Amino acid sequence: MTWRRISTLTLLLFIGLFCLACSAAAPADAPAMMEADTFAADESANGAGAELSRSPVDMRKLIANAHISLVVAETEAAVARIDMIISELGGYLADVDLSKNTYGETEALRGSLTLRVPAESLDDALAQLQALATDVRNLNVSRRDVTDEHSDIEAQLRNLRATEKELLALLAEVRQKPNATAEDILAVHRSLTAIRGEIETLQGRKNLLDNQIGFSTIRVELIPDSINRPIVEQPWSATGPTRSALRALVLTLQGLLTALIWVLVYVTPLLLLLLIPLAVVIWLARLWLRRRRVQNGK
Repeated sequence: MTWRRISTLTLLLFIGLFCLACSAAAPADAPAMMEADTFAADESANGAGAELSRSPVDMRKLIANAHISLVVAETEAAVARIDMIISELGGYLADVDLSKNTYGETEALRGSLTLRVPAESLDDALAQLQALATDVRNLNVSRRDVTDEHSDIEAQLRNLRATEKELLALLAEVRQKPNATAEDILAVHRSLTAIRGEIETLQGRKNLLDNQIGFSTIRVELIPDSINRPIVEQPWSATGPTRSALRALVLTLQGLLTALIWVLVYVTPLLLLLLIPLAVVIWLARLWLRRRRVQNGK
């Protein structure tokens, strides 16, 4: 019995020491675990806070428009390069207007373009456009916040679609009634048509806003660079002025010869036709006067 008691006490003592060791080890690990949990919670809270701080900015609906005036050496080459840049950015040329203008004695091509680019590529597009120019005369970027308008349209669309759904259910219910009249069905149908008209109007407005939000508009003015034009367009040669002077001399002589021919062929015969009768009249008058004198002398 004494041996059994000793064995039992020894076993209990061993178990107690084991439990004591486990309890001593637990507090050492607990703070680390709590600290790790706290850090994870803080990280989660910070991440959520950062997301919340970013979300209002990211959720804003902005319509961006830009206007830029570029001085370029060659307008046609600039138009081709701009088309390539916009295509690479996922945009397109909405409008191109080119016209020739006179600068001094030469003509130069001047143009205006309307570009549509994805909103996120607006800054990149403006930077590449400026790199094409020899000078930037004007750059203006405006952004209009339409978040409230867009949200209001979406809310109205949700309400109208819910109303449309209820009217469709009501229309089906009215049609199933045995005592339903045509007027009852037409009344529900008119309300449904009105709701659908409002939905289409609002949806069109929303589509327009979405397009303007998703694609920014850039209006580009291309101005020919007169500084890059050479002072002398073509090498000077005496051949040109000499030929012009000879041509003028020949034209002058031709004019004088033509005038002489007119005098000889047209003017002279005409004068003869007029002067001969006049000479005859004068001769007859002098002859009559002479006879009068002779008669008076006698």
